[in-house]
Amino acid sequence: MWTGYNDIVRVLFLTFHLPLPEEPGAFRPWMEARLMRDLGCEVTVITSAIQYMTGTDLRDGRSGWCTSEHRDGIRILRVWGLRNYRANLWHRLLQYVIYAGLTGVASLVRAGKADCVFVGTDPIFVTPIARIVARVKGAQLVLDERDLYPETALALGVLKPGVLARVISAWQRFMRKRARRILAATPGIRTRLLELKVPAEHVRVLYNADAYLDAADHGQAGARQLLEHYAPKGAKFIVVYAGGMGRANDVDTLLDAAELLREERDVGFVLAGDGERRADYEQRIGRAGLNAVMTGPLPRDKALQIILGACACAHMYPKQPLFAGALASKTLDYLTLGKPVVFCGEGDTVEVLTAAGGGICCPPGDANELVEALRWLRDHPDERKRMGQAAQRWCLENLGRPAASAIMAWALEMEKVT
Repeated sequence: MWTGYNDIVRVLFLTFHLPLPEEPGAFRPWMEARLMRDLGCEVTVITSAIQYMTGTDLRDGRSGWCTSEHRDGIRILRVWGLRNYRANLWHRLLQYVIYAGLTGVASLVRAGKADCVFVGTDPIFVTPIARIVARVKGAQLVLDERDLYPETALALGVLKPGVLARVISAWQRFMRKRARRILAATPGIRTRLLELKVPAEHVRVLYNADAYLDAADHGQAGARQLLEHYAPKGAKFIVVYAGGMGRANDVDTLLDAAELLREERDVGFVLAGDGERRADYEQRIGRAGLNAVMTGPLPRDKALQIILGACACAHMYPKQPLFAGALASKTLDYLTLGKPVVFCGEGDTVEVLTAAGGGICCPPGDANELVEALRWLRDHPDERKRMGQAAQRWCLENLGRPAASAIMAWALEMEKVT
């Protein structure tokens, strides 16, 4: 138990996205900010004023290039951005450049003193700014490796091999050498960093999980009622997928399974999330008459309630070496909330599900195996309960507050008072 520290650590946290509990999106940044706060740090976050999934301007009617607010003891500076930045790749790149530039200015003229600059490595445009700000303020630099660049961009086809990819790789190597500590979002990312010659003593894994927080405010009954509001009519065995609707997640395999189960109307699918392929999936569901519903992006608290009401949950990755090192935060949510998971893919997720005893693993892209796993879970409710309980025990032991706090304290080089 971390009970106290020699000095208050002032952390300047640079993260493009910072979804709060009532907003949709990845929760890792907010989880990290709360971990820092709970360790006694003074935390200032600089983030975009534009909600990255909905395009909403979060400045609440206030004007100016940089606004300030406080939430749960955390200071949040929001810098101006383009509301329609997801319209195309060029708008997105421009938004990232704007964010990086304004973040640099806000860091120097609005943020105040800092002992540590903690930066998420996506978008990569902000990492040069973090390096400069850390030097100017005489602060330590900590990298939060959420995705590996340029590997991720190359694998998704967003970036082509060539000069630009080599420049990005060189810059990332430079940043990793200059960083005091590095946090990796998955074991696979850490393994890859070690292959890239990052010293093992400089990098640890901080999972995308906050099992120590109360994610089920309304209880099981309320969660089931909320889920049934979205679920296909007549479905008794409801399978939830909560995640991205883009290239990085193999939603097509889940819809292939729904097509194979089309005549078994007791099985229904709820897909919560957003991404560039969402409209294609909605059209496919309607065209094929699948027993599936897409909710669109949901606030995190509502997404957790839907997961809590599910009979089983699913996640799928394409068959590609990069995704062997991926571990979706929603998979950890499923386990934390005691839901059996069916996973199509390889690598880190398989290892976690095996260790937790909370899931069934299928080959990537194999809809027939996915269907058989879902039928087995439907027909064995006692096994579903056993798997869910085992998963919760594993999460509380490995992903709970003490473990996460210790890793964050290590990253910030906080010494425990004896």
